[in-house]
Amino acid sequence: MRHEVFTRRGGMYFGIAHLLDYPAPYDRYLYRYADFNAGHYASRNAAFQSALAQVSGAKLALDGDLVRPGASSSAPPGETEAAARGIARELGLDEARIRRDLERGKERDLDKTETWQRVFDRADRLAGRPLPRAVVPGIDLKSPKFTRSITTAWFADRVVTRHRQCLARVPKEAR
Repeated sequence: MRHEVFTRRGGMYFGIAHLLDYPAPYDRYLYRYADFNAGHYASRNAAFQSALAQVSGAKLALDGDLVRPGASSSAPPGETEAAARGIARELGLDEARIRRDLERGKERDLDKTETWQRVFDRADRLAGRPLPRAVVPGIDLKSPKFTRSITTAWFADRVVTRHRQCLARVPKEAR
C-alpha cells in the first residue's frame, strides 16, 4: 500500500480523491485547495473563526481548528471555543451546546448548528453585510525542505495558477 500511495499514479489517485471526494460548500476551487493542505472544511471553519473574532473581540488564529486537536471534552477549551464561550450569554447558548457544535467542525453540516447560525447572524449585522462563508486559513507551513516562508494561502494560490494553466492548454471546443 505504501508503495502505491507514493508513486506518481498513486499520489494522483489518492490526492484527487482527498481533494474532491467530500461535499464542500465553496464557490471557488481555491478553498478546496486550501482544505487539501489544511484539512477538510478548514476554509469554512476559518470563516467561522473570523466571524467569531468580530463578534467576540478575541484575536483568533484562522486555522480552521474549532476545538483543540486531540483534546478530550474535559480538557480546557482552545482559543476558538473560549471565545465562543465568552459570548455564550449573548448567543443564548450554554457552554455544552457550544462545545457539541464546535466538535462538528470536521462534518458537512456545521453550518446547521445553532452556534454557527447565531455567530454569523451577529457578525453579519455588525458588518452590515453578509460575511464570507469561506476564508483561506492562515497557516504557516513548516518543513526542513522549504527554503522560504510558505503558507496555506501560497499553496492554494499556486494550485489555482497551475489549474488555470492546465485549462488553458485544453482546446476550446473540448471545454
